[in-house]
Amino acid sequence: MTWQSVQDIVLERIQDGTWAEGELIPTECELATELGCARATVNRAMQALAETGVIERRRKVGTRVAHHPRVQLVRSLLRRELEAGGHVYGYRHVFSSERVPPADVAQAMLLRSSEALLFNQSIFLSDGQPYCCEERWTNTYATPGLTAEVLEEMSACEWLLGHVPLNRASMSIGVRTADAQFIAPSLKVAPAEPVLQLERMEWLNNMPVSLSRRYFPPQHRFESEM
Repeated sequence: MTWQSVQDIVLERIQDGTWAEGELIPTECELATELGCARATVNRAMQALAETGVIERRRKVGTRVAHHPRVQLVRSLLRRELEAGGHVYGYRHVFSSERVPPADVAQAMLLRSSEALLFNQSIFLSDGQPYCCEERWTNTYATPGLTAEVLEEMSACEWLLGHVPLNRASMSIGVRTADAQFIAPSLKVAPAEPVLQLERMEWLNNMPVSLSRRYFPPQHRFESEM
């Protein structure tokens, strides 16, 4: 069993009311025994959930469900979105390097003109077919440990979830044309074809951490529950 599987079980029990807000939950040893996995696996899942504000951990007290746990933040990952619909999630790292961003990104990330960010491009797949592609600029000061080698195995979104306690975000939706270098071949659309753009800015307190732009084929529909 993976730590992501353990995390999903904990989230499910919180969401369905098995463990209420403020309630102490079983210890790592108890959960490891129940789920038939290593304690280290449970610890990794708990660490990720604590960093996203779903649970609170205190030494000599235990782990309890946070008041107003941010379950939906965790559930919003593309992996879970696709798997919940019965699809097979896939991820492909395309490119990454540290570089000075364009002026609009530097301004949004509150940078001086000469400062560099980690830039990466990736493709997300549904049942082996392109679902969306992403360009992301990340503040390396706020994300030590996020490297090109890490991005070969895991998306920046999932890495941030497990390592940085992001607590503020803004999002905008728009339309742009697919460039011939990355978006068009990634989505298998014609160059200059209109695509949906989802831009998300994520913060840790007053520090901009990441600015991502995800591009979806023109027929894509966003759905949400209010």
